[in-house]
Amino acid sequence: MKKFLAVLFMATLTVWSVSAKDVITMDMNKLPLVARNFINQHFTRPQISYIKIDSEFLSKKYEVVLSNRTKIEFNGNGEWEEVDGNRNDLPLTIIPEHIKTYVNAQYPGTTYRKIERDRGEVEIKLSNHLSLTFDKKGQLIDIDD
Repeated sequence: MKKFLAVLFMATLTVWSVSAKDVITMDMNKLPLVARNFINQHFTRPQISYIKIDSEFLSKKYEVVLSNRTKIEFNGNGEWEEVDGNRNDLPLTIIPEHIKTYVNAQYPGTTYRKIERDRGEVEIKLSNHLSLTFDKKGQLIDIDD
């Protein structure tokens, strides 16, 4: 019985590792429609450097890198999870209004370099090197420098 379970486990691992693969492309049509719409809505004439499609056992993730080095990560449904400007300012249209209101009042003149959302929290990194985390109700819950 132990040998059977070991063989079954190894076969499962083999199938899983064969099915997990990365694809690199420049074809925007390989992205879910939601992701394509997000890019076209928030970035003026976006030029794609590459798209990395990470296919895992039961899910996919998409990483899009634009020609200005901005990196956008999407989940399998095409919903953005992270936008990293890599020293470039992010479009203000990505930033939720309550965050813009807070940042404009507390840190006028700063710009947004990165935004990440996970489980109802949104973390932003500013040009002044501060990281602010907001909960799903829009309340500031953490500041990190």
